[in-house]
Amino acid sequence: MTTCLVCAAVRWFHMCQPYDRNPKYYYPGRPFVTCAWLSSLVLVPYILFPESVDAWFLTRLYFLPVTLFHFILILFSYFGSVMQWKKWKGPTFVAGTLVVVALGIALVLAVIPGDQLADSALAEYALYILGILITGICIASMAIVMAWAGRFDPDDYSNPDDFPVRQARRWMAMIIANAVLCWTGALLDSPAALAVIMLLIAVGAVVFVITALHPNRSRSQEDEEPAHAEKGKKVYKRKISPARQAEILAAVITVVEEQEAFLDPHLTLQDVADRCGYGRTYISGLVKSELGGFVNYVNRLRLSYVDHYLKLNPGATLSEAIDAAGFGSRPAYYAIKGK
Repeated sequence: MTTCLVCAAVRWFHMCQPYDRNPKYYYPGRPFVTCAWLSSLVLVPYILFPESVDAWFLTRLYFLPVTLFHFILILFSYFGSVMQWKKWKGPTFVAGTLVVVALGIALVLAVIPGDQLADSALAEYALYILGILITGICIASMAIVMAWAGRFDPDDYSNPDDFPVRQARRWMAMIIANAVLCWTGALLDSPAALAVIMLLIAVGAVVFVITALHPNRSRSQEDEEPAHAEKGKKVYKRKISPARQAEILAAVITVVEEQEAFLDPHLTLQDVADRCGYGRTYISGLVKSELGGFVNYVNRLRLSYVDHYLKLNPGATLSEAIDAAGFGSRPAYYAIKGK
């Protein structure tokens, strides 16, 4: 509980600079993560009355369905916001209601004198049924996030800081490890075993908060073209005349270069398509064939802008120029410059 409270305080009060200027983008799941860790306060009855059957049941309930629900909440509050997918709130609310009701009943029973749940088979059934239900939702949540990561097209986004593919995979491993620990503690029904599991989960919480302090909104920077790239090129070449291709390309250049859309650090190919008024598929094919790909095209402009900015502003620092040019961070700038 102490570890969770410390992690909650760190998560809420600390944000790395300059990411603290835009917490909704860089830390979208921050309030939910903080609340999840603060919920460890429900373990107070077990701390005060470790011999109580009701307090022990409350603790087991916390480490099985409740902790697994926290993973669902963390995944969707972060990655759901990244993907601007709002439908996660409905099923998460339903699952959360079930968990909160069960936890509330167990908490009330734990603070009432006496052992109301002694030899209660119904409570055991409720614990495992709810655990199985929340585990299923957790697995579905992980599958959705990994599907997002798998479908993520490296050439749709102009910055290597817009979808945290590596973080998604890292979190999946941590969630699986914690889920195994939670189920082990519930099935063993042993205070000694759960004590060891609590220590391991506490270590996992510390590792998690350390990995989450930096936004880590990074994605794979390989320049490999997606499998559908060639199909996209054939489609636009087959259906669009050379004159039309030139018209679309001119519109792209107008938006990206003349209107300086490339200075937007979160510019996407879809943003450009919307501003040009043409389909994303056609624009993607043209940009790939004529301008070397969206990521390369936009970041070449940004690299040139950094040099231009420093010439116009002799007193400016490199960090200021990087920010002004639309790079998400210094590491992103150096990675792109190196490539």
